[in-house]
Amino acid sequence: EFDSSYGPAWHCIVGTSFGSYVTHSLGGFLYFSIDKVYILLFKTAVEPLDH
Repeated sequence: EFDSSYGPAWHCIVGTSFGSYVTHSLGGFLYFSIDKVYILLFKTAVEPLDH
């Protein structure tokens, strides 16, 4: 449902302790916490595979 509403190539990391270094599309980065659980959502560019 998320991809159909906001487009493809979203990634989600959820945890209580993690580090990250990600490349994301402009406007495609969201980081927040609920209590002690942290959520990182980010969108990457979709490129067609060369055959």
